[in-house]
Formats: sequence, C-alpha cells, structure tokens
Amino acid sequence: MATGGSFLLCPLRLGGTPWSLCSRIVLLAVVVGSYGCVRYEPPEPTDAPSAAEAAPVQPNLLLITVDTLRADHLSSYGYRLPTSPNLDRLARHGVRFADATVPWPKTWPAVASMLTGKYPATTGVRLYPRRPLPSDHETLAELLGRSGYQTAAVVANVNVSAKFGFDQGFDEFVESWEEGLERETGSTVFANDPGEVKQFTGARVVTDQAIELLDAIANEQPFFLWLHYIDPHGPYRPPAEYDSLWAGEYAVKEVPFEAIPLYQRQHDVAGEPISDISQYIARYDREIRFFDDQLQRLLDDLARRGLRDHTLIVLTSDHGESLDEDLYLLEHGAAPYQPTAGVPLVVVFPGRVPEARVVDTPVGLIDLLPTLLELLGLPDPPAAQGQSLVSTWTTSAPKPGKYVFMESGSYEPSQLSVRKGKWKLARLRAPRDRQQFEREEFELYDLTTDPDEEVDRSAENAELVIELRAALATWRAETPEYDGPERAEMRAVDERTQALLRALGYAQE
Repeated sequence: MATGGSFLLCPLRLGGTPWSLCSRIVLLAVVVGSYGCVRYEPPEPTDAPSAAEAAPVQPNLLLITVDTLRADHLSSYGYRLPTSPNLDRLARHGVRFADATVPWPKTWPAVASMLTGKYPATTGVRLYPRRPLPSDHETLAELLGRSGYQTAAVVANVNVSAKFGFDQGFDEFVESWEEGLERETGSTVFANDPGEVKQFTGARVVTDQAIELLDAIANEQPFFLWLHYIDPHGPYRPPAEYDSLWAGEYAVKEVPFEAIPLYQRQHDVAGEPISDISQYIARYDREIRFFDDQLQRLLDDLARRGLRDHTLIVLTSDHGESLDEDLYLLEHGAAPYQPTAGVPLVVVFPGRVPEARVVDTPVGLIDLLPTLLELLGLPDPPAAQGQSLVSTWTTSAPKPGKYVFMESGSYEPSQLSVRKGKWKLARLRAPRDRQQFEREEFELYDLTTDPDEEVDRSAENAELVIELRAALATWRAETPEYDGPERAEMRAVDERTQALLRALGYAQE
C-alpha cells in the first residue's frame, strides 16, 4: 500500500499489476449542501450483448469531505458573502440537504462513522480514549473494493491518517503532507509552528494529488476516490492572494486574547496579538473560498476526462466550527450546538439524481454509507446503523418523526442530542459541561425561531421533552458499545505525528 507521496515516484499498482492496465471508473463526491441521486440502473440493451458488453459498467464515486466546514457560512445555505460559488453551482445540479447533522463534531469519530455507517459508540472511535478505527469494522472502501472498485484517497488531516486506521480498504492512500515535508525539509519532521503544516496540506496540494491519482485510476475500472480537505480547519491561513477578500465586510468584535485557543492565536504584521474575532472569521471565510476555487479545478478535470456524467459526487463535512459564539470561541467537539453540528451535504449524479432539489428534512451523516450504496446499486452491510436517504427526494412526503442523534463533549459521560423536525433536545451529562456552557442538563430548542439556541423551551413543551428523552434512552440502549479485539488498544504516536497533531490544535491524543 502506498502512503505519503510515494505515488508520485512509482507507478500505482494493484496486486502487482500496473493501474494503467486495470483502473476502473467510479467516482463519488460528497459536497456540503446538495443532495440527490437514485439507484443506478444500467440501460436495457437493444441487441444481445457480447460477453464483453454483458457486465454493466458501474459508476464512479467521488466523496469529498471538507474539514471544519459549517453549513451556514456557505452562500447556498444563506450566508451573506459569496464564499462558495462553485460549490453552489455544483449543488444546483443535484440534491442539497439543508439540515444535516454529524454523529460527533470532531474529525476522527465523525469520519469513522461516515465510512462504516456506525455510531461512535459502536466503532469505538470517540474523543477519548484515543483509539484508531478498529480493523474489524468494514469500511466503505472495503465494501466497494469487493465489488470491483479501485479505491484511492488523499487525506490532509493526520487524524484520519493510516496511523489511526483510516487506510482500511484503500489500494492507494496518500497523506498529503508527506511529499511536501520530504521535499521542503529533507526529513519527515517539521518545526512545531501552528499552521505551518498547511503549506503541505492546503486545498491546492490535495487537488494536485487527486488529479495525479486520477491519471492512474480513471481508465477502465470503476473507482472510489475519497478526498479529505483540511481548509478551513484552524489555524486559518488562507493563501496571500485571498488576504484582502471582503475587507471591511465584518463588524469588529474584541475578545480577550487569552480566550482564543492557543493554536488559533494570530498576530498582525507588526507582531501585535489579534483579539478582534472578526479578523479570524474573515480568514475562515477566505479559506472556504480557497477550497471552493480548488473544487472547481477538480470538477474541470473530471469534465476534461469525460467523467462527470458517470460519477456520483458527494460533498460534506466532518463538523462545523464555533466562531464568535461567546462561550466557545474558534473550536469544535466540546459543544452540542448547531455551529459545530450542522454541515453541508450535497449529492450529484447526472441523470440519476434530480437537479436543484433541496431537502429540508433533518438528516444525519450516519445515513451516508447506506445512501451511497443504494445509489451504486449495492446492498447494505447487515451491521449498518443508518438508513438510505434516497427516499427523502424520491417521495413527496419524507417519513415523519425521524430522529437524528449526535454525541459530543470532552468529558465522560458524553453529551447527547436528538433532533425531530425543528426541535432539538440537548443533554449536557457531565457537570463540568453544564458549568462551562451555563446551561441546564436538558434543554429544548426551537431551531426555526431560535437558531442560536438561546431560549430553553422545555417548560412549555413537557410532553415533547418526555418523548425526546425516551428516544435518547432507547437509542443509547439499542446502540451496541464496541467490545472487539482492539477495545483497549491505544496506538503509539510517534514524534512526527505528535507534531502534526499539535499544529492542528490537538494535544497528544
């Protein structure tokens, strides 16, 4: 298996055979904000097919996950600035989910759930203890590989690296930083400067590596390509050409510099600390626009190859980001609230998914894997805990009463939340969480009238609270806890991985 940038140095191979002789065509792209697709049905032949023609060619799958991308900072989701014109255009060619919730607003639990169709409790991949994705969980890449797909990935966040088990099932697994570190520093270690690693992991690098992978895999076989972009994860460092974008469009909001997470803190050209939170938000938005420009490069390359009409593209995010929310600045993972829970989800498949469709029904990314498999005409794995979302755009009345669940938090026991339509019940189980966020243990929010989750509606909706608390209890009781062979394993973290984690704001976890 290739890792790092090795694919640039030698021909890609599968089972000893050059990919140029055995590549396939299947592409899935996950796009935050748009959602749509129907089961793939090859056309009926008009004449008796030859043996070579008898087997239908499967569609490609391109799955795009964009780290730390909150939905409400995209123009297609109503944001006031044009942060995502290319993503918006893509979404108009498919289905956009207006209200998608992650299984846990932190990278490794969320991605593990997306790739396995299982909740964090069942994968065993939670915030703590820091456990890699156990090998006894079957991933989307493994499922598609058994169905004849070439599988490849480019990841720009060390938290979803091979070190933590996310390479399972991939024929080629490129860790975006490897080649750049080797080329620029002559070693695999870099100075521990928060944000420095982004020069090796930015959207331009990931897109370059994706296009190079497509040179190898976009031939005769169907392929599954997963791209995990890290822009706009903090520290926000957009390229210099984006520095003046939307200057003057943000209201100044001063905060104590010490309130900003250590890895997020930035200084101006004179070396003075930046305590105006609006400057951080501007840089976050500029990173979104940087990614968006690179997304168009990728889509143009697919079109040049003639692959757009035969590729399922899905775009989404692992979690959002709390920006100017006073109790939780420039962070994610420790709070159950919408800035970190709500992400885009877009599904595009020409001729198979309706165009310009918006699904308002709340959905969860736990349902992503079964949705993809249905669209590709493949069966669900028996252990998947989500359900396909195809019916949300193929029927005029989506199923009422569907619950959407999420875990979050930095402490045990974890926080829990459940959605039903416009309503959200959040439970802060750890006393330290209730103290930090100054909230009650259970709080109910009407997200239609109170999108900022400031007014607890529990008192006037007692019966609904009882219903949602019962739904949470049932979900917890019926969701198996991971108890496999790697239950207690803590994979050793080497010095370089520790430095990469620190550069992204993570302690040694």
